Amino acid sequence: MHELLRTFIRRLTARFRRRRLEDDLDEELRSHLEMGIELNMRKGMSAADARREALRSFGGVERTKEMYRDQRGLPMIETAWQDLSFGIRTLRRSPGFTLLAILCLTLGIGANAAVFSWVEGILLRP
Repeated sequence: MHELLRTFIRRLTARFRRRRLEDDLDEELRSHLEMGIELNMRKGMSAADARREALRSFGGVERTKEMYRDQRGLPMIETAWQDLSFGIRTLRRSPGFTLLAILCLTLGIGANAAVFSWVEGILLRP
C-alpha cells in the first residue's frame, strides 16, 4: 500500500517537473547512443556505420521516450484532461450547439430531480 502511494505521489510530482525530466531523459538516451557508437567504432566500423548500427540496436528513440513518459505520468488523468480541453474547444467553436447542449442538460437534470422527488414522496415515504 505504501509503495502504491509512493508511486502515485512520484507520478503526480513528475507532472510538474516535466521539463527537467525530459532534459534528463534526453541526456541519458544521448549517453547510451554515444556508448553504442563508441563500442561499434572499437569494432572497426566507420563513424556513420557505427551511429546507424547503434540506433538500430537501441531501437526507436521516440518509442523509448513514449514508453518512459507513459511510466512516469498519470495516463488516466492526462487523458481526461485532454478530453476536457478538446470538449471546451469544440463547444467554444459552435455557440449554438453549446447553448442547446446546456439547455438539454438543464431540462434533463431538472426532470430527473422532479421525478425522483415525486417517486420518493409517493412510493418510498408515503
